[in-house]
Amino acid sequence: MVGLSPLAALVIALTFAVSAAGSSRDQAPTGVQPAAVADDALSAEGEIDRRLSSQVARGGSRPPIDEQVPQEQSAQEPPVPVAPQMPAWLVSCPAATQQPSGANGRLADGSLCELPEGGFHLRGDAAMAWWLLSVEYERQFGESLCVTDAYRSLSAQQRLYSVKPGLAAQPGTSNHGWGVAVDLCGGVQSFGTAQYEWLSLNAERLGWTNPGWAQRSGSRPEPWHWEFDGATPAS
Repeated sequence: MVGLSPLAALVIALTFAVSAAGSSRDQAPTGVQPAAVADDALSAEGEIDRRLSSQVARGGSRPPIDEQVPQEQSAQEPPVPVAPQMPAWLVSCPAATQQPSGANGRLADGSLCELPEGGFHLRGDAAMAWWLLSVEYERQFGESLCVTDAYRSLSAQQRLYSVKPGLAAQPGTSNHGWGVAVDLCGGVQSFGTAQYEWLSLNAERLGWTNPGWAQRSGSRPEPWHWEFDGATPAS
């Protein structure tokens, strides 16, 4: 500093000190090399991959990262009931509510539908109601409704009345003659059976009843006799 004034010497000294301090901040910490830091990071990543690979080998798929697995619903919604498909034998029938054309036991063929069991016939709207009842009955018992009789012509009612006058209705007065009554079997023909009790609880909402006179306490008990509760003209 020879030849410099004391003030100039002080300024030079301060400048040198500031420059040295800045240079020291830019250097890496003592004993830590950048290459060593990079090696440590790669080593940690390799350890994570090794652990994940071990989990895959033991249990299957690699677990998701930063994803939440959705919780299963505790209670599933009940399935929507599927409406039964109308069978071919019923498609062409006059299934709308109707007044029969003709007299008791002498109904026009066009107002009747042939059932798939036994070749029996019912009035069109009664046939539709019988099919709906039969579908639910089959779901319950695994078999179709068993039918022994349905529509009776006047001549058929006359023959039955001549053989069983105390059991058959007088010709021209039976609901069989209007095509709205069936005689059933397969367990329904007896009071107290599971089949009869099920019909007693479920048939009415589908339009069928075991009329009062045919019930256990009726004037002429017939558990097998069921009638469609549709419109019928006075006998």
